[in-house]
Amino acid sequence: MLNQSAEYALRAVVHLATLPADQQASAGDISDRTKVPIPYLQKVLRTLTRRGVLHAKRGMGGGFCLAKSSGEITVLEILNAFDSSPQRIETCPLGIKGHTHLCPLHTLIDEQVANAQRVFATTTIHDILGSDSEIRPLCDGLARVSLGLPKDNR
Repeated sequence: MLNQSAEYALRAVVHLATLPADQQASAGDISDRTKVPIPYLQKVLRTLTRRGVLHAKRGMGGGFCLAKSSGEITVLEILNAFDSSPQRIETCPLGIKGHTHLCPLHTLIDEQVANAQRVFATTTIHDILGSDSEIRPLCDGLARVSLGLPKDNR
C-alpha cells in the first residue's frame, strides 16, 4: 500500500521525533537508526525538508530536525509528500458504460480506502510514539522519555 519512499520517510520522522527538540541528527545517524540506505535517505530527507516537515542545517554540527512538533505531523502528510496516500475510487475502474455508481465490490474497496485516509489524517507521529504497544517504533526505548511519557521498566 505504501511506497518505499513513504516507508523510509516515516522511519526517519519517527526517529527524529524521539530526539530532544534542540538536537539535530545527521543523515548518517538517521540511516544507522532507521536501516535506510544513505543515498536513498538523502533524497527522502530533501523531500521532507521541501515539504516543511523537517529543517535542515548544513555544515559542521548540522543535520535534520522536525520543523514542527510531532503532534502536528500526521501520517497522511508524510504519505502525501511521496504520493503514497491511498486513492479513492471515483468511477468504475473497468470503464463500463452505464456504471454511474460504483458496484458493490468497488464501493466496499472505496469505503476502506476512505477509512485508511481518515486514520492516516488523524494519526500523528506523537500518537505512534505514545502508543501503549510493548513494541516501540525502531525499537528505541528512549522514545517515551523524550515525549514526556512514563519510562518503560523493561
